[in-house]
Amino acid sequence: MKILSSRHLYTLLSALLIFLFSFFEMVAQENPPVPVQVEVRTSRNLNFGTFTAGSAGGNVTVSFDDQRSVDGDIFELNFGQPVSAALFDVYANPGTIIQIQDMGPYTLENQATGLQIDLFINSFSTGQKTFVTKAPNAEIPNEVFVGGTLRIPPENSGNLPGTYFGTFTLNFIHQ
Repeated sequence: MKILSSRHLYTLLSALLIFLFSFFEMVAQENPPVPVQVEVRTSRNLNFGTFTAGSAGGNVTVSFDDQRSVDGDIFELNFGQPVSAALFDVYANPGTIIQIQDMGPYTLENQATGLQIDLFINSFSTGQKTFVTKAPNAEIPNEVFVGGTLRIPPENSGNLPGTYFGTFTLNFIHQ
């Protein structure tokens, strides 16, 4: 009986490992389809509803779940336009990491009087400004609800009646 030297044993084991690995399939996480495409559609606008402001000004906030709150010298009125958070439908492959970039603050203007109030975007249904898409495929939207706050300054508070319009910009950046 012949005993193998350690050198021969090492060579034999190396060859055996190479032989074994040639039959086993290695599995890793699949890369996302290239290029990664993201499409965002506005489904509903941000609406603060109807309210009135006293002389001290204050804030009107609509959260991502359509809840309105006021502070300062602001009074809610429950008629007129319904309160709603903005809704964006984000179409992307499952597992796409998306960061929301807020470009604010923004200005809303009463076109009849020229008075302006500030809008701050501050509430996201995703919890953070970075999220991972969870829809099962790219044809089903990932709904992102967005809320914000109007800051009504005391110097214009008594002169604010009317309808205010404006836009805000969010960039949806995929990683």
